[in-house]
Amino acid sequence: MKQNWAAVFFFIFPMMIISSNQLQQPLAPALYVFGDSLFDSGNNNDLLTIAKANYLPYGLNFIKASGRFTNGKTIPDFIAEFLGLPYAPPYRKSKPDSVVLTGLNYASGACGILPETGFISGGCLRLSKQVELFEETVKWQLQTYYKTSQDLSYYLSKSLFLITIGSNDYISNYLDDTLIGKIIRKRISPDQFAQLLIDRLSDQLKGSKFVLGHANWLGYDAIINPSKYGLTDSSNPCCIAWFNGTSGCVPFSIPCISPDEHYFWDGYHLTQTMYSTLASRCINDSTVCMPFTLNQLIQM
Repeated sequence: MKQNWAAVFFFIFPMMIISSNQLQQPLAPALYVFGDSLFDSGNNNDLLTIAKANYLPYGLNFIKASGRFTNGKTIPDFIAEFLGLPYAPPYRKSKPDSVVLTGLNYASGACGILPETGFISGGCLRLSKQVELFEETVKWQLQTYYKTSQDLSYYLSKSLFLITIGSNDYISNYLDDTLIGKIIRKRISPDQFAQLLIDRLSDQLKGSKFVLGHANWLGYDAIINPSKYGLTDSSNPCCIAWFNGTSGCVPFSIPCISPDEHYFWDGYHLTQTMYSTLASRCINDSTVCMPFTLNQLIQM
């Protein structure tokens, strides 16, 4: 049975919901996205890497082949819709002289926590680089819009940050983590690393609420019990994938007829249907996002 995910899902949501009686108002001012190909919305398009998804059949059920490694929307897209925000645009596609107040996507396919992760595929934005780019966004763009540090701090504390931490780094490497300012000389699980990251963010974003998303069990349950999730195939990719169905989609190949009934889109990544399931369960299911669902946070 196929179980080779590109990464195990772990989401961290530091946020405070803006209270509003107007339905037109977004539930958070911005969505910032960090991660790998599970969340990438096009940052890899112009990088020197073979890890790209800017060609059909990727994006078959989206506006175009934007660089998302699936047939349609990703989890950040569904979260953005829930919040009433536009899809977070890829950082590398944003204009240097523009200020995107509704968030950005820094995720990069094939990358991870460690510098060597994804090296074989070519260039990518590893997590520490993504954090560095976010800091530059705050310094050079947001500070030009928010004239006082108090206004900027308020905006950041109420923004939503969506992060994926994959298990590939954990399985084959020791985490030497400079991102959180500590050196870790032992193997730690993605759960433990997520908690360390939450601890650091808690110190930096005072007054924010944090939700740890643990969707790994849900993904494996869908593989074992596909019919429970309306799926008919949880083993084979919908598209024709390289290396006997274990890698990315063959460019411009014809995919399966019913992608909504498939778990995998290519050899690594999930279909829009599965991403929708994972996102909606985080919004409504406290066993996926804990200790609060996003819906519960809105009610607070």
